[in-house]
Amino acid sequence: SKELGLNRVATEQPPYHLLDRRIERELIPVAESYGIGLIPWSPLAGGFLTGKYKRGETPAEGTRFGDSHEWGDKHLTDPAFDVLETVEAIAGEKDATPSQVALAWCAQQPGVTSPIIGPRTMSQLEDNLGAAEVEITDKDRARIDEVAPPGRAVVPYYEADFAAPRWRW
Repeated sequence: SKELGLNRVATEQPPYHLLDRRIERELIPVAESYGIGLIPWSPLAGGFLTGKYKRGETPAEGTRFGDSHEWGDKHLTDPAFDVLETVEAIAGEKDATPSQVALAWCAQQPGVTSPIIGPRTMSQLEDNLGAAEVEITDKDRARIDEVAPPGRAVVPYYEADFAAPRWRW
């Protein structure tokens, strides 16, 4: 862009959360090298990391995972619940919610400018803002890395990974 006199890329908005950490392999290093801000969307993995879904329970109708079997079948896996249960354990130790731990983890990752939150209610907003008070320690990161390995996906999140193409490019 510099050689052509174009505006430089200022930010990138990838999906990024504990269930899909693939951007750590290439995107985060490139963004850091070129001074590009990273503003990840869906840091709660479509609501999964809030803790409202439980292993072995059918998701309620009116929820993302309850209304879309395609979405739920791909995401409600044992490895995903292993991650969630680790997040819940850390949250319990910190007197925090799973949402706050997941958001704090995302916000405190190297290269992340700020995660995009998407609360639908005032109580969700208040809960999300509480993440600013949660510190993720090296010990917490090590526990998380055991169930959600850096640079890997526990479940794929990009739409191309789990939904048929819907648009013509």
